[in-house]
Amino acid sequence: MFVAITPDAKRITLVDHQQAENLRGGTFYCPACRKPVRIKNGQVMPAHFAHIGPACDVDSEGESTIHLQGKQWLLQLGEQLGYAVSLEVYYPQIRQRADVVWVKAQRTLVLEFQCSPLDPKRLKARTKGYASLGLEVIWILGPRYYSQRPAGMQAKFLRFDQIHGYHLWYSDGNHFLELWQAKMGYFQVQRFDRSGQHLRQVQVARSRQQIVRLIDNQLHFRDPKIMALQAMAYAKGKHLAGLPWLVHEHLTQLLGLKTPEWQMRAKWLLTFEDGDISWEMNQKFWQAQVAPMLTPLVDHAALVNTVATVWLHTLSDAGYLQAGANGWQWVQPLDWFVDSAHKLAALR
Repeated sequence: MFVAITPDAKRITLVDHQQAENLRGGTFYCPACRKPVRIKNGQVMPAHFAHIGPACDVDSEGESTIHLQGKQWLLQLGEQLGYAVSLEVYYPQIRQRADVVWVKAQRTLVLEFQCSPLDPKRLKARTKGYASLGLEVIWILGPRYYSQRPAGMQAKFLRFDQIHGYHLWYSDGNHFLELWQAKMGYFQVQRFDRSGQHLRQVQVARSRQQIVRLIDNQLHFRDPKIMALQAMAYAKGKHLAGLPWLVHEHLTQLLGLKTPEWQMRAKWLLTFEDGDISWEMNQKFWQAQVAPMLTPLVDHAALVNTVATVWLHTLSDAGYLQAGANGWQWVQPLDWFVDSAHKLAALR
């Protein structure tokens, strides 16, 4: 940690090795537990305070070099962006210490730079703690979480708001802060660094050849979920490798689903393709796909509802389904292929 207090309750924030050297030999205490801490001023890590003896609950996770450096960098970035910035603000009401706090125009942002694993229940509890004080918290994922194809590891940090939609935040702790906004088949990435702001797109949608290869491989290795779908298809004289192409089109690519989106669609199709679908039947199907702890910071039912709505609109817009007074009716059936070879051949 970078912040300690003196015997007369003065707050001390370490900013560099020279300051730490000048303060060596002083008496300092942890702002949370009030137990003694000492200055550690080595050559590898930034100068920081550490408990003399066991760390308290607030400081129990330990801090890596990248975590310490990242907090310093977020402090500098916030100042560059015009915020009033503080390191390691301790909130005694909830016994939580924020990594960095940015304040501007009466808006307070708590930045948590997460570099280590974090249990979803604790993540949700810490977020609720800040919310109870009216504080807005942004979870910024460190290098261990960085990926060009975010998946389950990142999903628990997924957030939603009306401005950004479903989104994630990343930082390498040294050079950039990135906002990843989920779009249809891609992420729009906004990078903030010392040179300004930059936009790019990161595609996550698979090509049609990749889709076919994925299903064939999962069938070959007898993936349990795939084999369950295959059994449903066999019962109707069909083969999962011959799924209609529409199942793979206009995917939301949202994180945090307990079953991949195309598999949800395949199961829905195999469940309902032989008759009308009532509102109740459709709602019951999608409710069974909800898995709250995969995305503890968003309403998972709303997330699944987004997936369901896009799929029903995709069917409707393509002329296969129409809404009625009591639910949905088929206008025409989707065409299945004999196998993956015929499915690919249809593209030519």
